[in-house]
Amino acid sequence: MKLILSSLASLFLTPALLHGDLVIVQKVEEPGQTGEQTIKIQGDKGRTDLAQSLSILTDSATGDSVALMHAQRTYMKVPASQAKAMIEQLQKQRGSAEPAKLQPTGKKEKIGEYECEIFNCNLGFLNVTYWIASSYPNYKAILAQMEKVQSGGISAMTKGVMPDVKDFPGFPIKTEMNLGGKKLNIIVVSAKEEAVDPAIFKIPNGYKEVSGSDLDLQKAK
Repeated sequence: MKLILSSLASLFLTPALLHGDLVIVQKVEEPGQTGEQTIKIQGDKGRTDLAQSLSILTDSATGDSVALMHAQRTYMKVPASQAKAMIEQLQKQRGSAEPAKLQPTGKKEKIGEYECEIFNCNLGFLNVTYWIASSYPNYKAILAQMEKVQSGGISAMTKGVMPDVKDFPGFPIKTEMNLGGKKLNIIVVSAKEEAVDPAIFKIPNGYKEVSGSDLDLQKAK
């Protein structure tokens, strides 16, 4: 569940405005623990390090994703067709194939150095609140890069379900997800152009491929 929530949040107008690679660092707060996750984007490639033990590789050109499980030195492929099935399942849970819309609450709050407007989005099974800063530097270019990567793989679960990032009136500094009373907060620490090594988008040598059934069997042991 944490993987799904983090992918929906992390993963979100003119791409030419941003000429370099993009690195986004986020603080993740959930009951009992706090950590960081990092999103790195280079062209069509994206990598999200959700924790020291888990990374998600996304290729928006093919729509495929790969989950890297570092402790076990294994990886699991998520083809575009499977991601599409996940999207359709989420849409059925919502009862609509249309993306949810941002709803202004009329409230404001300062997060760090940025004054934010608070918006809400109710997906039925999931309630999401955004703190959006219209003054965040170069936010349109950053959102454009994020939107490009979100168009493929696991990240595409947000497309057609969550609000489209191109419609955001600023950069989401904080996102709160509430699923059945369980809250997950994601707060942006930094988002900036920074050189990214293309090697990080490849499956590391020595990692063994596993399937979802393999993971279920391991949990049962």
